[in-house]
Amino acid sequence: MALPSTRRALLLAGMLAAFAGTPRAQTAPEFQRILQSYSAALDASDVETLVGLYGPNGVFMGEGAKPAVGSDALRAAYKTIFGTLKVRLKFSLQDAEQSGDLGWARALSTGTVKVLATGAETQQSFNLLVVFRRESGTWKIRNYIYASDKTAPGEVPK
Repeated sequence: MALPSTRRALLLAGMLAAFAGTPRAQTAPEFQRILQSYSAALDASDVETLVGLYGPNGVFMGEGAKPAVGSDALRAAYKTIFGTLKVRLKFSLQDAEQSGDLGWARALSTGTVKVLATGAETQQSFNLLVVFRRESGTWKIRNYIYASDKTAPGEVPK
């Protein structure tokens, strides 16, 4: 049985809307607020707030480190970081998209990182890819992945 063309068009439009998700204009402010909370928690060395921004199976993946998976591993990773470093970074959202209960943001973080043992402080910047998952109506970090945006000494830029 063939559907009338108007009904087919409405069905197709509904399917496309379901797959398209919420436009960037609606998700970008939500993701930026999470990144601002993340920044404030970094500045305060607040492990519990950071862990609370993640879902129960959240993953933190930093350059040159093993992934921290789940709340206990996240807590241990942030405690290790704050035991050796004072991190002050601000986040700038570059791009964001959402489809259903998943979303992602590409961002840049810039600021200072101080080595507590020596007092040495350097300007740093990192490229980020953050995957979000909506859980019970609240956006949580599913995967947080970062890497320096600087070329290491002796390394050839790609």
